[in-house]
Amino acid sequence: MLTKTFVALSGATLLLAGCGSKTATDGNTTTTATTTATPAATRVRGVVQKVDANALTIQGYDGKTSAVPIDAKTGFAWVVGSSLATLKTGDFIGTATTGPDSALRAVEVVIFPESMRGSGEGHYGWDVPGVVAASGGSSAGSSGMTNGTVQEQSGMTNGTVQEQSGMTNGTVSSTAGTAGETMLTVSYKGGTAKVLVPAGTPIVRFEPTERSVVAKGQKVFVVQTADAPGAKFVAVGKDGLTPPM
Repeated sequence: MLTKTFVALSGATLLLAGCGSKTATDGNTTTTATTTATPAATRVRGVVQKVDANALTIQGYDGKTSAVPIDAKTGFAWVVGSSLATLKTGDFIGTATTGPDSALRAVEVVIFPESMRGSGEGHYGWDVPGVVAASGGSSAGSSGMTNGTVQEQSGMTNGTVQEQSGMTNGTVSSTAGTAGETMLTVSYKGGTAKVLVPAGTPIVRFEPTERSVVAKGQKVFVVQTADAPGAKFVAVGKDGLTPPM
């Protein structure tokens, strides 16, 4: 069952990829991405109000309530707390960010299981991360997602960015000692990006699970697409955790 769950999660994560092209070259980021034909995705973030046989009722962080259909093809995962101390060379990660390509600043980092390596690789649009939405953050401004391979970690100083968000996914190739903030160098097909991870940034992992764990009061992150009757992916915060992506 867990193997089937990971297959579903891997497919769902590919839906996080955006459609379109983007090219950027500066001191921190070099990107050349081509158009990706993927179904349009809707992402729902909030708290479960009701669990029915074929749907979840979710109250968004903006107070609006919606019914999200689920079926036998919906994948489920726990979102569990972790830390950069567990990040090692060769790991594949995802990180939602704020700021322009020249100054990406992480608001969360997800460490993927090996079975999800390569999911959604690239650099593309994103919306308001859960960690921002849950705290009342605005949906104004641009957003993005970058999936790739982490090549390096090193200590860094503070930076400031506003009203942009993104995601960087990648695999750790090498690490270095850190103090306070950490700079990750992430590579993906077609480019690389440097992402500053401030101290206190939520670090989480995905763990496979089943539909039966979903209950009223849990915080979730859901991916839906127009080409499927049920949600593709439901990430459930474990022990009250807010899925930050």
